[in-house]
Amino acid sequence: MKTSENGFTLLELMIVVAVIAIIAGIAIPNLLNSVNGGREAAAIGSMRTLSTAAEQYRLRQGVYPTNLTDLAAVDPALVDTELANGLRNGYNFELTGQQSSFDCNANPTSSNGSRFFFVDETGVIRQSASGVAGPTDTPIG
Repeated sequence: MKTSENGFTLLELMIVVAVIAIIAGIAIPNLLNSVNGGREAAAIGSMRTLSTAAEQYRLRQGVYPTNLTDLAAVDPALVDTELANGLRNGYNFELTGQQSSFDCNANPTSSNGSRFFFVDETGVIRQSASGVAGPTDTPIG
């Protein structure tokens, strides 16, 4: 009497694993690029927030803030605690100011993004892919 065996052969299982590995090899880099793009978009949004908050600070105090903690100290509604501490969404934010101007940089921490951002009292957000951005770099589009 012959018995029938149910199940998959080793070859069939190896083919399935190979197909899954190929799909993962294609999908994972795209996922990482999407995550980095999201972090960059969040950094741009934070730069807009900081630019607006610095202008609000100037209107209330008559001078620009000298650092991020000045913004939170005057009015906690201008920037939240996380942004006032200088670290958000994989980017490190640094604001320096004098009476009539300010500079703010957003630099990615490790491999969390590929672009660096800059904004000053003009309100124009600029980007650099090669290192810390400054006032002469390309404006974002």
